[in-house]
Formats: sequence, structure tokens, C-alpha cells
Amino acid sequence: MLSWVLLTVLGVSAGVVGAASTSKGSGTPQGEPYMGVYIGKLSTLEHQVTGHVYAVDNTTIYIKGFTYDGEAPDAFFFAGNRTPEPTSRGFIIPDERNRKQVLGPYRNRNLVLNFPITKKGQRSLSDVQWVSVWCRQFAIDFGHVKIPRDMVKPAPQIGEGLLSDKPRLRSSAVTVVDTNTIQLDDFTFDATVPDAIFVMGSGDAEASGSQVPDEKGTKEPLSKYNQRSIQLSIPREVRGEPIQYFGVWSPTKGMLASVTFEPNALLPPAISSLP
Repeated sequence: MLSWVLLTVLGVSAGVVGAASTSKGSGTPQGEPYMGVYIGKLSTLEHQVTGHVYAVDNTTIYIKGFTYDGEAPDAFFFAGNRTPEPTSRGFIIPDERNRKQVLGPYRNRNLVLNFPITKKGQRSLSDVQWVSVWCRQFAIDFGHVKIPRDMVKPAPQIGEGLLSDKPRLRSSAVTVVDTNTIQLDDFTFDATVPDAIFVMGSGDAEASGSQVPDEKGTKEPLSKYNQRSIQLSIPREVRGEPIQYFGVWSPTKGMLASVTFEPNALLPPAISSLP
């Protein structure tokens, strides 16, 4: 009921939206779910290697439809930055189970790979020129994709904190973590406004919005919080829409506190939403 009241009062009706806004500039083919920024297809050089590679964020890649026959004795996911083409000078990217083990066979698998922390610190797409399926024993590249130097990687959007003295309402930071998640750090609310709820939307914070359920998934008015860090799920009906603001709103008092974001920013896709 509160969600409908909110949308009616603010003059907006909730509609089903796709991922068009989120995937703008990502290179994702039209009609495909948003999977991050498209890097390219793995070249097929040896052992049937193929797959489409996406940047989920600066330290995570997603390979859609990965295939490799698994017959080489010492093959790994491998990345490097010393040369424009794959060589033995690089580092292993752990497999989808976060293991640095010799790769077995894959057939049309979808994989999420996280760049490791090495002696040089957290490795990322920003400091590599290529990602390869590489056999260390024979120093052979079975297939690779090159990383464009000017590629814009998806990244969480970190906003300023919420702040209000009456009612007492504070948060040290509000972060749009990915296409599905908003995080509040050190959230405090004294609950003296009994009908307050979380809201988000695009456009002017005083003119449009949709209710965001609380951390328990309910749409009840907010209870008391004391320096809690909580994660909120963006409603399914507005995922993919630009997020221009997030706030705490009351049907009787209006917007109590809000924070703004860059609406055209590329967010990481939620891992749970990847095909």
C-alpha cells in the first residue's frame, strides 16, 4: 500500500523496465541481459577454446559460453601486462571455484572469475593487456582476448551520507553496489517519523520515486536503527532504470534526507543475475 501511495503522491506509476539504461555503453547486444561491459571473444587458437568475456567490475570477469577440451597438461586462466600478446610473464587467474588448479574440460559454461591478490597487490583489468588460456609447460596460448586501454569498467557508485537532525537520521555513506543492491553504512534513524520509508528514483528527488523494501524485504515503515550497516534489494520492477537519488521519505513530511548519484554510470551487474 505504501508503495502505491508513494508513487501516486509523487506522480509516477511503476512499470516493468528492462536493462537498456543499465547496459547503455556496455556493448551488450540488444535483447541480452546486462552482463557488464563486453570485452570481446576469446580467440580460438588451440584445444577448442572459445567464449565471450565481460568486465563485471575492475577485478571480476564473466565468461559466457566458455569451452575448452581440457587435454593440455598445464593450462590456466592467465593474464599479463608486460607485452601486448600473451607470454609466460603474467599471473594465474583462479578458476570459477577460486582454485589455482590445472583446467579440466569445459563445454559452453558460464564462469565468474575474480582477479587474485598477488605480491603486487590486488590485480585488476586496469593493469593487464590480455587474458588467456595459457599452457605454462609448453608456453602456448590456446586463446585470448585483449583488454582495451580506454575501456570504462563498471563500478559501484558511492554517494555522500544521509544527514538530518530532526528527525535524527544519518548514514556515513550510501553505495549502489550493483544493479540489484544498495548499501547503507552506519545507518541511524530515531523512528520519530512513524511513516518513513526508503525510496529511490530518477529525476528530481522531490518529484518521482519508488519504495525500496527494508533489509528484511518488508515495506513496513522504518523502525529504529542505531549505526547499522544494511543492504537493500532494488525492486525488480525498476532494476535497469537510472538511479539518480536514494532517500528516506515520508508521505506526511516529504523527503527527510537524500543522496544523489550519476544516473548514467555503469554499475556492476549483480552476480546472482548473470545467466
